[in-house]
Amino acid sequence: MKIETLQWNIGGGKIREQSSDPGAESSYVLDGMGYMADLIKKLSPAIITLVETHANNKTVQAEEIANALGYGYWVNDVYDQSHIEAGMGLGQAIVSRFPISSHDFSLFYNPKFETVRPNGEKWVSHNKGLTTGILDMEGKELAVMTLHLIPFRKFGVPLDDQRVESARKSIVEKIKTDPGHLLLQGDFNVDDQSLKGFLPEVMGKCQEVLSDKPTTPKGRRYDHVVYKGMMHIKSEVIETLTDHFPVYSEFEVN
Repeated sequence: MKIETLQWNIGGGKIREQSSDPGAESSYVLDGMGYMADLIKKLSPAIITLVETHANNKTVQAEEIANALGYGYWVNDVYDQSHIEAGMGLGQAIVSRFPISSHDFSLFYNPKFETVRPNGEKWVSHNKGLTTGILDMEGKELAVMTLHLIPFRKFGVPLDDQRVESARKSIVEKIKTDPGHLLLQGDFNVDDQSLKGFLPEVMGKCQEVLSDKPTTPKGRRYDHVVYKGMMHIKSEVIETLTDHFPVYSEFEVN
C-alpha cells in the first residue's frame, strides 16, 4: 500500500505577503488557513502532522483543515499558550484519511530556558510534548507521532550543552520505537541533515529521510521525517509563504 504524508509547522496559520521579508517574524501576520488548505488539497496526503496549531473554545485549526479536506479523523493537543496570537492555545495535530483508533499525548521535561526577545519581552521556553495516534490502515496498524522541540538555539544553548541533556533524555523516553510500522514527523529544531547526533537511541532503531534542503526561509533544516517498517519512495520540501515549509513524502507499507 502506498501512502502520502505531510509535515508542516503552520505557525498559527499565518502567512506573509509575497513581497515581504521572509526572514522577519513580523512578516507572518496574514490569515493563511485557506492558502494552506488549498495546498494540502492539491497534494492530497493521507496523513498530515501539523505543528504550531492554534485552538480555543471557538475554533481548532486542525479541525478546520480536516473539514476542508473531507477527512473524518483528527486529534489536536494543546501544550501551552501561543506566542503568535493572544487568546490561542499552541499545539500540534494529526489529521488522517484513516481511522485513528487510539491517541495519547505526553509532555517532555521543560528546563524553562529564558531569554529576551528583540522586542524586549522575556521569553521562557514553552512546554512541549509528543502526540501519538494509532491509525488503522485497512488492517495494518501505523503509529504516527508528531512533536515540536524547544528551539535551543534561540536560547543560546548548544545541543551538546549539559543543560539540554535532561530534556533530551525525556524526549528519548517518550518516543516508543517498538511498533512495527512507525512514522515520526515534526519540527525538531535540530538544524542538521540527520538526527543521529541528537537522538542516536531513536535513530538506531529507525530510518530517516535525509535531505539537505532547508525547511525554513532562513535556511535551517528543522523539520524531519523518521520512519520504520516502510519503504521510503520520495520526499519534497515545498517552498511556501509560511515561516516553515511543508515536507511531502511517499512510502510503501508492506
